[in-house]
Amino acid sequence: MNITEIQSTLQTYFDVMYECDMEKFDQVFHPSCSLFTAGGAELVVKPFEQYRREMSTRTPPKSRAQSRDKERIIKIDFLSDEMVLAQVRVQIHDKLFADNLNLVKVGPRWMVVAKIYHLVGLVS
Repeated sequence: MNITEIQSTLQTYFDVMYECDMEKFDQVFHPSCSLFTAGGAELVVKPFEQYRREMSTRTPPKSRAQSRDKERIIKIDFLSDEMVLAQVRVQIHDKLFADNLNLVKVGPRWMVVAKIYHLVGLVS
């Protein structure tokens, strides 16, 4: 198990959230990935293609010179040599999110296959 590879993938994930770079997006998110959150008492599921479209039209936080000081890797749990659960925090504009990322090693690369996220709060 190579923790450096996981950390590198998570840094690319943070870069995607900050830059909205779709080439990097495709390096990090597996095409079978879905995103999950709770909206009230309802499960909200966002398929890969929908999320990719949204990301491609989002105003990048980088364009507003947003600080990246809230980015954090909270925890990395190896489930096996090919599967990892990573807990991270990321700021997108004025919102702070808690993201749980399920990563699987696909060929030589670690990719997000599922993302569960929660809006922690607003950042001033």
